[in-house]
Amino acid sequence: MRIELSSVSVTYDEGMPSPTRALSAVDLTLVEGECVAVVGPAGSGKTTLLEVIAGLTRPSSGRVVWSPDGSAAALRTNVGLVHQFPEAQFFEETVFEDVAFGPKRQGLSPVEVHERVSAALARVGLPPEEFGERAPLSLSAGEKRRGAIAAILALGRPFLLLDEPTAGLDPATRGRIAALIANEVEAGRGVAVVTHDLALAAGLASRTLVMSEGSILADRETTSVFCDDALLGRIGLEPPPRYALVAELRREDPEMAAEIGRLLGAPLAEPRA
Repeated sequence: MRIELSSVSVTYDEGMPSPTRALSAVDLTLVEGECVAVVGPAGSGKTTLLEVIAGLTRPSSGRVVWSPDGSAAALRTNVGLVHQFPEAQFFEETVFEDVAFGPKRQGLSPVEVHERVSAALARVGLPPEEFGERAPLSLSAGEKRRGAIAAILALGRPFLLLDEPTAGLDPATRGRIAALIANEVEAGRGVAVVTHDLALAAGLASRTLVMSEGSILADRETTSVFCDDALLGRIGLEPPPRYALVAELRREDPEMAAEIGRLLGAPLAEPRA
């Protein structure tokens, strides 16, 4: 299964004196079993892109379709979006009931709902016997983030969209979120992650989109993107530490850079044109 965007543009306040172009002629394909990182400066259109993919924002022009049936309507039933601030998604009195809301709306039986919710909470590291009866807003920041992801996983949708899933979290919690995402990709789910944490993108994504001013500047293998100093410098992004180290060494001593890169596990591919 895949999601395809063709020449998608989004303009806010269209017809008003000062319209804002959020996306401009974006072409993109997402497939199941792949993790794609979306990076770029603030205001580059990253969140709008996720909302279009999720079917929450209608393009001003262009097409978004769900293959194989070519339907845009199918997006809402096959894509789940976790917003940057998960507190905004909580409204039930307990964690279990909050995660159960979606499956109930799908018309599942009480037994199926219980199984879906229990499995989703266990999958994100919030065992239902320990966290199920807690109030969602009593959770820590990292637990809230995982609870919000569980609410989407319980829907059983093949695509998961995450907007800044590790923002504001400590290193240990960021690691837990990264492991959770990696597990979902390994299980065959398609994942798109908007993030300012380039180390997270480098560790998770096989492919990275670089956005600027509503356009995709690059859509390439992650290794190629983070080895491209000119591309990152153009939009004011610093490469993840291990890429930066190898890039600096490459300028001084290419052979030593190659050796240290192997020791660090840093990809050494030269940037593509």
